[in-house]
Amino acid sequence: MSGKTTNLPVFPLDLFLLPGGITRLRIFEPRYLKMVGLATPLGGFVISSNKQSTTQAYRWGSWVNIINFEQGKDGVLEIDVSCDCLVELENIQQDTDKLLFADALVHKHWSQKSSTTELASLSGSLKSLFESNKLLNELYHDKLPNNPYWTVSRWLELLPIPFDIKNKFVLESSYTEAKKLVHSIISQ
Repeated sequence: MSGKTTNLPVFPLDLFLLPGGITRLRIFEPRYLKMVGLATPLGGFVISSNKQSTTQAYRWGSWVNIINFEQGKDGVLEIDVSCDCLVELENIQQDTDKLLFADALVHKHWSQKSSTTELASLSGSLKSLFESNKLLNELYHDKLPNNPYWTVSRWLELLPIPFDIKNKFVLESSYTEAKKLVHSIISQ
């Protein structure tokens, strides 16, 4: 994915998801069922938080693709989505069904880098968390615990840190600070 894509559906959800991140969503509102129907031909949709500051230079989101879907035990549609990249959103508009659409410009992020360096303490504790959480373990078929960018990304997504703090780590140059924050929390 590169360049600018126009008219992607936007799912307003207070969810922090970096490239490589996977989550399960429960979809039941008609406008979001419509969004799921549009996702395949449009190349996915964008999850963007309403908690973003109005003083930000741009509004960003996680461009996701549906990797699995099924009906939950209660009849609600459950979809697993994977974040391919972060995007800057422009020209946000709403259709007659109150579904948001926006133009999306791909935004490079440190979590998309690969590395052979390991963060032993963070990797080990993340591995333990995945092993103890059945849903997380099922969602992530391909775990990359030896990649520090992947490890720090997953911790940022999972830790109960306020969104406005997590929001600082969408900048491409924010990896070092993200690693320091995660390490300080996990080492306590």
